[in-house]
Amino acid sequence: PNVMRVNLVVAWFGDDLRCGECSIAPGVEIAAKTTAPHSWSVAGISRAGAHLVSSIDGRPSYGGTPSDESVRQTVAMLKTRGFHVTLYPFLLMDIPAGNALPDPSGDGAQPAYPWRGRITATAGDAVSQVDAFFDEYRPFILHYAALADEAGADGILIGSELRGLTRLKAGGVFPAVGALAALATDVHAIVGEGCEISYAADWTEYGALVSGDDIDFPLDALWANDAINYVGLD
Repeated sequence: PNVMRVNLVVAWFGDDLRCGECSIAPGVEIAAKTTAPHSWSVAGISRAGAHLVSSIDGRPSYGGTPSDESVRQTVAMLKTRGFHVTLYPFLLMDIPAGNALPDPSGDGAQPAYPWRGRITATAGDAVSQVDAFFDEYRPFILHYAALADEAGADGILIGSELRGLTRLKAGGVFPAVGALAALATDVHAIVGEGCEISYAADWTEYGALVSGDDIDFPLDALWANDAINYVGLD
């Protein structure tokens, strides 16, 4: 009875740990399904156009993305019950073992259904690869920023545990951190002052990055952004 806050997780799916090759989309467990009174739709995408979640022995490996209408109704229900509601867009990696490539982090073989914290750049222009990732990622987060504003959510997270990106240094900067800070500013322009914004850092991500004699704190630039309301640790 003393619980006051709810984080409402809403997942989309990535298909590649190489950030320059990763597509991000809402997903469904079943390609053809009749639902009433509302048809499944997310960001204007119908069930037929959604990512079909992979399966093992005929069973979906993940639950699909909740429809936008169900998210609206859930936020409204939670608000009616007096909860502080934070919308939590969540990235799941739908990469079955049979489709696995070598892990770009250099840790060896890529596990089946890997953690989003393993998304990173490969050899080459890391900045352009990060830019390509955020071309996919930004529409995902901005869609839920608009939904948070429409539904009256009290907060939104712009991401979580993207460790392989936020600790990637290229040309003396951390390009993914800059992209997240810019995204926070754009989300703030949508949701306004009444909606809290943050990023949920992995416990291995938020602290110092030590490389030889160099010590950086990559996420400081994000935490210091005017659009960020609090430091988030997942």
